[in-house]
Amino acid sequence: MGKTPEAGAAWLQACSTGADKGPVADGTTSDSPPFDVQIASQLIGKRVLIGLTYVETGQDDRHEQKLGVVEDVSEGGVTVRLSDGGTYSLPPDLRPWQSAPPEEYRLRSTGEVVFDPDFIANWRVTPGQTD
Repeated sequence: MGKTPEAGAAWLQACSTGADKGPVADGTTSDSPPFDVQIASQLIGKRVLIGLTYVETGQDDRHEQKLGVVEDVSEGGVTVRLSDGGTYSLPPDLRPWQSAPPEEYRLRSTGEVVFDPDFIANWRVTPGQTD
């Protein structure tokens, strides 16, 4: 897979430009749908690419990408075991979760190439929130 796949490039572009604004990662928006643990439990064991856009001064200031496997789901959110061994918690909102087209993706921060993840989830993180 030596080519730059369109889906992988689109994901990278969305993460690096903030073009895919996604839900705010605090879970407090009044339009957040109820979290369905039964549906979310189907994510357990699935690989996910997480795109984080940190908005710190009213514009997209910083971007991160993470890769991991969904380890747990609960009313409190989704826990992802990261490729570096740590964990990362996401809010209980399934709206940003999308099936990932079977492509090659490259994490900008590490250069790591990821083949055929199961899902992509893009989030905006605003001031006052913690990782």
